[in-house]
Amino acid sequence: MSLLNESTLENATGEIKEVFNEVLEKRGMVPNGLRLWSVNPEALKMQWENVKKMLSKEPEDQKLMHIIRYLAAYKNDSKYCINLAGKILIKNFGFTEDMLTEIKVLPSVAPLAKKQKALLIFAIKSISNADDINAEDIALLKDLGISEMEMFDIVRSASQMYVVNTLFKTFKVKDD
Repeated sequence: MSLLNESTLENATGEIKEVFNEVLEKRGMVPNGLRLWSVNPEALKMQWENVKKMLSKEPEDQKLMHIIRYLAAYKNDSKYCINLAGKILIKNFGFTEDMLTEIKVLPSVAPLAKKQKALLIFAIKSISNADDINAEDIALLKDLGISEMEMFDIVRSASQMYVVNTLFKTFKVKDD
């Protein structure tokens, strides 16, 4: 539900219906946030492909991505994404409300492996103040065996969350 007339399961047709059916099969529901994308079928397909790519990652990498989504939403005050990512972290990764509160203040306490924690801190720094990223940050990541492609992808993913947050806030996507 939003300010736009997005498709529902009942009225979806064509490509939108195909994507919705696949989402329903994999997730058991079509979240309101994904329904918003149905106003542009091509964008819906691309967004669903991004979600599927994330869901195909190893659990530790999925956890990292959900933490980034949660913190990006918090920084952008996107209530829908804060709630959704928070629920996923609690349900799928054993987080508590206290842990969520703690990582908002200090992301470095997130329960992640060393490599993922470094990527998290880098991603959050990039969306908080990209001008502060320097050669030392890159060298630190390389010393941990993180490739330039991984660095690029984590910043791309974190910054895409701002796009998603802006869409959801602009069009007033309601919680599921």
